[in-house]
Amino acid sequence: MTTESLPVKAKDLTEIPAPSNVSSPDIEAPVEEPYDPAPARENVRGMIALLLVCTLVAVIGLVMLVGIVTAYNCNPKDACTAETTELKSIRSVIELVLTPLVGLVGAVTGFYFGEKSASGNAGR
Repeated sequence: MTTESLPVKAKDLTEIPAPSNVSSPDIEAPVEEPYDPAPARENVRGMIALLLVCTLVAVIGLVMLVGIVTAYNCNPKDACTAETTELKSIRSVIELVLTPLVGLVGAVTGFYFGEKSASGNAGR
C-alpha cells in the first residue's frame, strides 16, 4: 500500500448543520394544555363538604352517647338531680354546637351541589 496524498477539501465551519433528529412520523411532539383549576377546586370543595358532614355525624353520635351514658348512670338508688334527669347539659351542647354546625353543613352542601348543577347546565 502506498500512501498517496489525497486532495483535502476545505470545510466551511460557519455553516449551521441541519438537525439530525428530523421529526419522525412515529414520534409526536407533546401538546401543552392550558392550566385548568376546576378539577382541583372541585376536589377541595368535595373534601370540605365530606369533612363537615363527617364532623356533623361525629357530633351527633357523641351527643347521643353522652346522653345514653348520663341516663343509664343515674340509678334510682342514687340521688339524681333534676338537671341530670332532664339532660339539660346536653341541651346546651346541642344549642351551642350542633345548631350552628347543621347550618354550616347545609350551606356548604347546598353550595357544593348547586355549583355542580350549575356547571352541568352550562354544558347544555
